[in-house]
Amino acid sequence: MQYLILAASLIFELFSCGILRNAFCKDHVKNNADLCFFNAISNGISFVCLLAIYSLNHSLCIPSMYTILMGLGFGLITALSAIFDMKALECGPLSYTKVIVYCSMVLPSLSGAVFYGEEINTFQYVGIILMVLSFILAVDKRNDSTKANLKWFIYCILAFVLYGSIGIMQKVHQTSVYKEEISIFLLIAFAFSTIFSWSMTVFWEKKERSSITLLKKGKRLSFALISLVCGVGIAFCNHYNMYLSGVIDAIILFPVLNGGAMILVTASGLIIWKEKLTKKQTIGLIIGVISMICLCNVIQMLTSLI
Repeated sequence: MQYLILAASLIFELFSCGILRNAFCKDHVKNNADLCFFNAISNGISFVCLLAIYSLNHSLCIPSMYTILMGLGFGLITALSAIFDMKALECGPLSYTKVIVYCSMVLPSLSGAVFYGEEINTFQYVGIILMVLSFILAVDKRNDSTKANLKWFIYCILAFVLYGSIGIMQKVHQTSVYKEEISIFLLIAFAFSTIFSWSMTVFWEKKERSSITLLKKGKRLSFALISLVCGVGIAFCNHYNMYLSGVIDAIILFPVLNGGAMILVTASGLIIWKEKLTKKQTIGLIIGVISMICLCNVIQMLTSLI
């Protein structure tokens, strides 16, 4: 049963954070207000879904001040990471963007080694070196669109840092004495993420003197459907990944979740959108995939299974 849930989690990740988000950013977003409004609505839907799940399984409790503050910080980082991820997708390829973003798992891994004495094996060290090389190859200075190329890369790095920070905050909260408050922690986070994204929508409307084009006639239905699927997908990914972490060995779970999602999303970018990378970027993409294999301990996982 848990492997069916794992497969479902990967599918939700593929569609909510990959295919649909990429299609939305490239075809629907006209300004920053659109992007932040979409993030506010999808996060709001995630909040409602999680509230329904945790109410039904009676896992809610009164949060400590520690969980409230951590939840607010987590919500802020969640909102910003999604925004910069979508800004990267808006002007760059889905395939390479997601390789860089998924490599962010190295940040919580390093924090575990630094603060909790966790071991980093040889393959992971190799993965870190290859990841840096992949980043170096991401921007091709000979490309005619170097400015757009560089802007995309900056957004990717910001998303990389923020997504990595999400893993670090999860680690910090779940190693504290308040780890049983995880349900209310996620609810606080998604509630604040929704509020922050909405406030950013208002800010960009005033700053750019632009309106939300997503609410115009002809766009409402597609916007509503994409927001609904993304919001539900993100909620279920968060909920089910928490469940899976308790029933599947970490050496199997995280390679499949991170590596599997990266391969599926990258393949969809190359096949569905037929993305064209420069020769240098193609090499960087391949190195990035190999980096993820090393970071996810895929070789160690296969060895243990044999």
